[in-house]
Amino acid sequence: MKVTKTWLMGSLAAVIVTGLAIVGCDTTQTTDTVITISPASVTMTNDWGTAVFTASLVSSNATLALPLVWSVSDSARGTIRASGGLTAIYEGKNIGGNNTITVRDQGENEGIAVVVGKLED
Repeated sequence: MKVTKTWLMGSLAAVIVTGLAIVGCDTTQTTDTVITISPASVTMTNDWGTAVFTASLVSSNATLALPLVWSVSDSARGTIRASGGLTAIYEGKNIGGNNTITVRDQGENEGIAVVVGKLED
């Protein structure tokens, strides 16, 4: 009986330790932004025109997989007129509202900025 009890206690301890080890080995993935766009926000009023956006790395440990792809959420509000390297030129149209600028590298990392269009009387 003593051997069975010792074996049972040892087995129980092994299960508990294994369970704790498994819980402590969880992996997590972060969705941290790797690319930042400067400026992060631009406001355009009735004169509209252009804005220059520049992409950069958030962390010195990260790398960009070039070329970068720039896009807008609503091409009726404005478009990317030119892009090259880390820079893009946005041209606004005379329509109010927000337009999200997104830059994405070939590794699917992305950064986001916003153009706020305001129609004034």
